[in-house]
Amino acid sequence: MQSKEDIINDILSDVPEDTEVQVYLPSRNKVYDLEEDHVLTLRPMTFEDEKQLISAKTEDPINLLLDRCLDGISVTKLLSFDKLYLIMKLREISYGDEYETLLACSHCSTENPTTIKLSELLVHEVPDEFTEPVIVKLPKAKKEVNVRLPRVSDEKLLANAEDSLDGLWRFVESIDGHTDKAIIAEVLNKLPLVDIKTILSAFNLDFGVDTKVKLKCKSCGGVSVIDLPITANFFGVS
Repeated sequence: MQSKEDIINDILSDVPEDTEVQVYLPSRNKVYDLEEDHVLTLRPMTFEDEKQLISAKTEDPINLLLDRCLDGISVTKLLSFDKLYLIMKLREISYGDEYETLLACSHCSTENPTTIKLSELLVHEVPDEFTEPVIVKLPKAKKEVNVRLPRVSDEKLLANAEDSLDGLWRFVESIDGHTDKAIIAEVLNKLPLVDIKTILSAFNLDFGVDTKVKLKCKSCGGVSVIDLPITANFFGVS
């Protein structure tokens, strides 16, 4: 008679034991406090992960899922474009390279069945000279500003435009060498709008995975460029 454990092991004998993959982030780990040879790994989702994703109440379900599957760094410390890259990679290693979805035509709103090969999406890594904080020169005030890039832990601060602007001082490390947050907050309130836009432009980095796909509508023939929707449904959870 086989034991219960032996039976379970026999049933799962063809399932690969070591399915995690090493991941290389678009940021090249340049802004994280990690050793140079530090390895980050990502494992595919399990049924237990999907149950946790469905039952998640207060936590961001995508962050919860990544935290369960990513090893080597806390998800809260990630830059947003690194997080997006990991989301795409997790979907790829969990379900396969092809992602079938419906994309709505921007011209006639017809939903088009579309298959996306996730491994073919372009990934833009940061260049060798990339550093943080990002340094910008204010065009009107003529002063230099050091800007910290948002992390996943900052997502709640950026939930809407009003909160983003009210909390902008949190991401400014210095203005003209001054680091006092009270001074920074008051200066920001008095800066010309063009200077504020310049500071905000530091967040608009063209790095990471490009999730824009071209769609030719089967109904009207119009061509659209559409961002892939990334929600919990992206992982097969409704």
